[in-house]
Formats: sequence, structure tokens, C-alpha cells
Amino acid sequence: MIPREIAMRAIVLILALSGLTTAGCLEVAPQPPLPATTMSSWGPAGSFTMSTGSTCAGHETLNLGRASVYNPCFTGSDNVVICTDTTAPNGVQCSPESGYLMISGAGADTISYARVK
Repeated sequence: MIPREIAMRAIVLILALSGLTTAGCLEVAPQPPLPATTMSSWGPAGSFTMSTGSTCAGHETLNLGRASVYNPCFTGSDNVVICTDTTAPNGVQCSPESGYLMISGAGADTISYARVK
């Protein structure tokens, strides 16, 4: 017969190895992206629609105070675009057109932008 101490060590070793094997096999799936959400509102001053989860947002670094972002999500000059200079408190101008966004600002600042409508 196997001495009791050796049998207990063998059982502990087997349980530890099976625990390590099981822990290595368990993987947590990455979270799926949030679905796009659209909200519309109407009031006496007019109406608006706001969408989240769209890919029409990002940041761009200016080159000599100018940058262009080419993206089909910009559909015309009536788009509402929010732009912010994230480098310094400098003024920034964003002008959407069909298929692109023109950004003007200071030097080589980084500009964050998002199309709202």
C-alpha cells in the first residue's frame, strides 16, 4: 500500500494541476461595442436628432494650422460638428462638406471632433 502522506500529496498535486489547467482554459469574451443609439427631440425652436456610437468622431493633429478629415459620414455643410482644441485654449474652426471636414486652428495642436447631426 501507498503511505497516506504520499497519497495526500498526490491528490493535492492532481487537484492543483487540474485547477491550473481549468483556469488557463477559461477566457472572458471581450465586451461587444455599444449599439448605436438615436434620440430625436422637437420643440418650438425646432427639432434635432443626436446619434451615439457612430464612427464620425476622432482627433486630428494640425499641420501649419490646417487639417482635413476625409470620411463619408460628413454629408454636407448643414452637418453639426463639435470641435475642441485639446492641446491649448486656442480657437478652432471646423467646416463640414460632403465627404470631408476642414479644420483650422493654431500650429500643430490636436483637435477632437464629432459629428452631432
